[in-house]
Amino acid sequence: MPAPHVTPATRQPQESESLFSLKRPWWRSLVLILLLLLSVALYVVLINVAAPENTLLFAPFLQTWMVCFVPYFAACALVLATKPAPGRWRWIELGIIFVGALVFRVMLLPLPPNLSHDSWRYLWDARVTLRGYSPYVYLPWDKTFLSLRDFIYENSRYRNVPTLYPPGAQAVFLLSYLLAPSNLFFLKGIFIVFDMLTCGALALLLRQKNSDPRRAIIYAWCPLPIVEFALQGHVDVITITFTILAVLCATATWRGSRAVTGFLIGMATLTKIYPIILLIVIMRRRDWALLTTCFATILVGYIPYLILGHGQVLGYFSGYASEQGGNAGVVQLLTYSISQHFHFTLAETILQEHIVDVIVICGTSLVVLALRLWKVSMEVTTLLMIGAILAISSHVFPWYATAFLPWIAMLIGPLWTRRRLSGKGLAILMTWYFTTATLSGYFFSNTRDWHVYYVFVYDATLLGLGIALIVGLWGWVKHVHRMPVEEKLE
Repeated sequence: MPAPHVTPATRQPQESESLFSLKRPWWRSLVLILLLLLSVALYVVLINVAAPENTLLFAPFLQTWMVCFVPYFAACALVLATKPAPGRWRWIELGIIFVGALVFRVMLLPLPPNLSHDSWRYLWDARVTLRGYSPYVYLPWDKTFLSLRDFIYENSRYRNVPTLYPPGAQAVFLLSYLLAPSNLFFLKGIFIVFDMLTCGALALLLRQKNSDPRRAIIYAWCPLPIVEFALQGHVDVITITFTILAVLCATATWRGSRAVTGFLIGMATLTKIYPIILLIVIMRRRDWALLTTCFATILVGYIPYLILGHGQVLGYFSGYASEQGGNAGVVQLLTYSISQHFHFTLAETILQEHIVDVIVICGTSLVVLALRLWKVSMEVTTLLMIGAILAISSHVFPWYATAFLPWIAMLIGPLWTRRRLSGKGLAILMTWYFTTATLSGYFFSNTRDWHVYYVFVYDATLLGLGIALIVGLWGWVKHVHRMPVEEKLE
């Protein structure tokens, strides 16, 4: 079959960009450095307006934080719109990205958390565990701990409920407390190590998939995980690390890789419960090594707390899952709205929500299994499962949405190869929009009126995803229509 005819007009833009890159491969590195310096300047401003304890003064901090996204999106656009540089310049650009990622995080490390007090609870849990008490049983305000009350107790929140964090997260809290007792900044330093490991693993996974490793910038430079993990110190950073490592290991072929993958899924599940869904995405037929290692890891992690708490290890999990948050996932919001329309009691509403949650997760799991049979990538199916989990969640905090970023980087693709926007491309862009837009939820944290948030975050995202579905189906219909009759019959 003769090669397709390429007109000079079609060929010219790519040739021009390629020639310019060959003659001046340094220009993109220079632009990245300038954007890095601009980001540093903005983070200096962010440090200077760091929100005090008075929540009414959060606005300057939040506004500056949102401005930090400007150089971030500019850097992402540069990476996505250009081909990888030749030779050593490719590694120079990647080095600039990693240096920037580390600098941004280290800059914010010395600041105390100002939007959330969760990280103080991590230290309290470690302190209680080291004294032989289970944080899944004993409440912080228990009279047993009167002698332990200090600045850690005063800065903690939800002192009237047991802990929510699984044993893997508790192990990191304990390690930090043993190395530097009562030192929150040391714990956040450990979180930065995990976050940089995520950046490196993401770049490695991109290269393994024959994609541009520079696309790791979508996670590495994003102000959302930078502030939520380096400044606020949320434990989700560990979950993301083990999740990306599990998928990276699942693509390997070396002996024992399946067992290591199972261990990594188990560790991710021991930090937040939802990564157990990765089994649906990664597991193969008769994958006994993966399953055995995964469940053995989870069991070993829970045994000490089963003994310490006399069988109680769920802590506040059931209570948290039944909460009715204004920032709840879209499925819970819809279910709650229907329940209120029919005047259900709170207990009936919660029961209905749990039933719907099970249906959504089971239905999504069946869809994912079907997609895996059709050779759809693990990245796509992982994104779908995480989306389903957030859709049924009782809260969707901004730091929860950071779990999307690595998979957005994997799936978004280079813009210089796109002639038009596809349904998949639009869906990824809308997921990216949702991830960054959740930050605006902080403006509504002191009010019960979330309607504006729903319109600009949930409604806009659902509309975009609906359009993406229509575009994707239309493209599939056109593709089938163009197929030869023999292929259609097959």
